[in-house]
Amino acid sequence: MNRFAVFFWIVVGVFFRAVIPATVIAGDVLPADEASVTASETDTRPASQPLDSLLSLYQPYLENISAYKPIYFLVGADPSETRFQFSFRYRFLSPGLSLVKRHHWIRGFHIAYTQTSFWDLEAKSEPFEDSSYMPEVFFLSPNLVKKCCRFAEVFFQTGYQHESNGQDGDLSRSTNYFYVKPLIIFFNKKNELGVQVAPRIWTYVRNDDKTNPDLSDYRGYFDLEIKAGKADGLVFRSLFRHAGKGSSVELGMTYPLNNLLENIDLYLQIQYVNALAENLINYQERTRAFRIGFSIVR
Repeated sequence: MNRFAVFFWIVVGVFFRAVIPATVIAGDVLPADEASVTASETDTRPASQPLDSLLSLYQPYLENISAYKPIYFLVGADPSETRFQFSFRYRFLSPGLSLVKRHHWIRGFHIAYTQTSFWDLEAKSEPFEDSSYMPEVFFLSPNLVKKCCRFAEVFFQTGYQHESNGQDGDLSRSTNYFYVKPLIIFFNKKNELGVQVAPRIWTYVRNDDKTNPDLSDYRGYFDLEIKAGKADGLVFRSLFRHAGKGSSVELGMTYPLNNLLENIDLYLQIQYVNALAENLINYQERTRAFRIGFSIVR
């Protein structure tokens, strides 16, 4: 052990002797019997704590992290069309801060990251066909009609998103979007049935004009997402997009497996896609795929 390491652990030892209460190191301060009695009378802590609880003491910002877009793993009827996605967001300022309590609207600022990958399970080496990496900065408003509508809630989201496939040369694809997206939600608390309608409009910013100059002809400038279903049951989702080269549609269905098999916190998910530019590498091609798998966020 080198000198620096010895010095480091000496400092650590001195620190703990200084900050730990005397009853914890009672053997050095009190007689054994007196120390044990004092400790038993004053120590009201539980005998043990779960590891997650202990680690959370050192991670106070974890409450700002949450799921963002759907998280799933779907195997294609054609295994070459397998697709998975994970996504999370981080809120800049937690609601408990004094600044947020004075100005509630600033809690809407977030950063987010989404990754969608296409996996060719049919090929010998099972390569990834393509992946889209999508960091994002956005603002999400509070409910804008809270006091005037009984079943409806309206939110407004706007942001800036980068998308690229992380490759180089002729295989490189990248673009950037500035978008606006209202979210209209109708929810009945009695039967827990709800509908969400979310149109989105965007413009391209600094699109890569060398490797995907005509991406807008295949992705367009508008899409419409609709979700409908029961909170603890079946939920249907549709995504419609129109572009100059044609329209695209994605249909999906999710159902909690816990309703069928106890102790399984997953959703069964089915997806059908008939879309242009589903991935960036082959954005000029139309994908027709049927997939089935599992999701943890729908």
